Amino acid sequence: MVEVLPRDHRTLCAVLLNPALRPAVDTTSYRNLTVALPLVACSRLQLANLVDLPSRDQGQLRAFSIQEEDLERSRSLLLDSICTSDEILFAWGAGRIAGPTGIRLMEQAEWVRHQAISAGFHRAWMVAGAPRHPSRWRQFVGPEKQRVSGNSFEARLAKVLAAHPISMPSPPCISLCPI
Repeated sequence: MVEVLPRDHRTLCAVLLNPALRPAVDTTSYRNLTVALPLVACSRLQLANLVDLPSRDQGQLRAFSIQEEDLERSRSLLLDSICTSDEILFAWGAGRIAGPTGIRLMEQAEWVRHQAISAGFHRAWMVAGAPRHPSRWRQFVGPEKQRVSGNSFEARLAKVLAAHPISMPSPPCISLCPI
């Protein structure tokens, strides 16, 4: 059976930190990302990760010894997602991970930014100007924080989810997207 997509079908590539241990559709992140779809004029979600190493949390990820091979393996998946999407959302987390793992992840985030620019993206969607992880969005816009007003999560998210220019990372990478 062939899936027939509507003419206005658009895909959002959400670049997260790393996969969860359970299926993506069972996560808070996935549910929050589906709320973001109409806000970015998309109807389909494609997940990608800076590194394709599942973990329980950032503490467990920090304990991993991420090697260059891990980043390279993830890059082919990232590149495919970036090059086949209409919009891109940076959502790998606003905090930094310390140590060698954090350095490798920062390098990977720069690589993603460059590939997005090379693929024709001039802007990336983010929450309040930072790549906040979707698992933290409800907490960030919650009424108790009083950062943003609105009667619902959806209304509050709409006020902080915005497209921002992608800054050029350095050193430059060579684009691998087909022209």
